[in-house]
Amino acid sequence: MKSIYTLFFLVFALWSCHDVKVGYLKADKAEYDPASIVVRKELDPVEDALRIKNETNWVSPKVQGVLGTNPLKYELIDVNVSEGGDKELFKREVIVRGGGIMELPLHTTLPKGRYEVSLRVYNDDYSAELKDAFTFIVE
Repeated sequence: MKSIYTLFFLVFALWSCHDVKVGYLKADKAEYDPASIVVRKELDPVEDALRIKNETNWVSPKVQGVLGTNPLKYELIDVNVSEGGDKELFKREVIVRGGGIMELPLHTTLPKGRYEVSLRVYNDDYSAELKDAFTFIVE
């Protein structure tokens, strides 16, 4: 009987000694609402009056539908550029903040074009890719 208890103890000890991932991450329903922003290189004095007065940068909304153990971190992984955009310049100008909020300078030097941004959201043990999650349209 003693050997059965010893065997049971060894099996239990070995079973409990595997690495357990910390927390969780669910991003299968992640999205921005709205999913795009129009960035005007030439600001309109009427439409952009408040932006001009406060010198406010172009800011995306926070990504919605991401659930997970904090801290959740976001990073830019790729940009698809069309209609004359500059991928490398975009990567230098964009800032990715907490909550997936992205920011471009008020007076951006980006050429006109469409910039579709893919992000990676991650925490200690999990990671998810948000492919073509948000679009900056520079006019």
